[in-house]
Amino acid sequence: MLKVMLIDDEKIALDVMEILLNEIGGVQVISKCQLASEALASAGKLQPDIIFLDIEMPGMNGLDAGKQLSALCPDAEIVFVTAYHQYAVQAFDARAIDYLLKPVSKERLLETLQRYARLKLRHSELEGTIFQKTPEVKGKLQLKVLGSLELYDKNGKLMTWRTKKTKELFAYLWLHNGKPVHRYHLMDELWPNIDSEKAQALFHTTLYSLRNILKSEGFFGKVEFGDERYWMNTDWISSDFERLEELLDRAGDHAGEQQIEEMLALYRGDLLEMEYYQWADAKRQELRFKYIHFLEKRLMEAKGGNRRILESRLQQLEQL
Repeated sequence: MLKVMLIDDEKIALDVMEILLNEIGGVQVISKCQLASEALASAGKLQPDIIFLDIEMPGMNGLDAGKQLSALCPDAEIVFVTAYHQYAVQAFDARAIDYLLKPVSKERLLETLQRYARLKLRHSELEGTIFQKTPEVKGKLQLKVLGSLELYDKNGKLMTWRTKKTKELFAYLWLHNGKPVHRYHLMDELWPNIDSEKAQALFHTTLYSLRNILKSEGFFGKVEFGDERYWMNTDWISSDFERLEELLDRAGDHAGEQQIEEMLALYRGDLLEMEYYQWADAKRQELRFKYIHFLEKRLMEAKGGNRRILESRLQQLEQL
């Protein structure tokens, strides 16, 4: 049975949520709090599986409370609940698994619980694999590449790069997703206007720097070499690009309002837009076309506020 904590400054909202969860079944509400401070005082001891958290509350708001609750309960998943649309981007930036708009229906709440179950199933399927048995590190690094490239360490801190080329080499190997690339082709892509001998020296210096950065984060042997080719295993990285592609591929015509909001929040800009890597142009345009096609299709079906949001996003993309 799932252990659930409810946090909302409105008592009636807490009671309604508890009633809906009891009607669905398989859930035990272990705590109902009207203040974030109350929840923070008890969460560490209770260790809930899911925390339903209102965003607008007196004192500490839900977004700030969510960060502290995640630290106290690292295995818990956060679901933000609010009456306002405008917090969607911040909610998913806080790595919530869902974002519910009030009034919450039983059907929508059931969808959230099913999403949680799918998430935990994927995690359990990885148990016992070679990736889980690697002793040097736990968890994945978070990578953002929609707009600018930002790689966050295991503590959520933005990582820095020794040189711009180290960052570019990482991006190049990551985007190839484990596909081997011939070393001369790699040098031509990253150092196109430099003679071969100097390019080789720069490449090996940059490669050494990249491997050292990964080692410092506990990731050993991720950049491999064989048959004159280099590749990078990427199972230790979770990215906004992969999540967006997953939503575009799997959601398609069946995307719900929540999935659309998540896609809008994810697409902060084109793939590696702020990095100006010419070798990424083809993939950048491919993803952009896919995303625009999806928005145009959904625009034909949308009404009211959702239609205005989609129109605004399309206009922004057309101006770029």
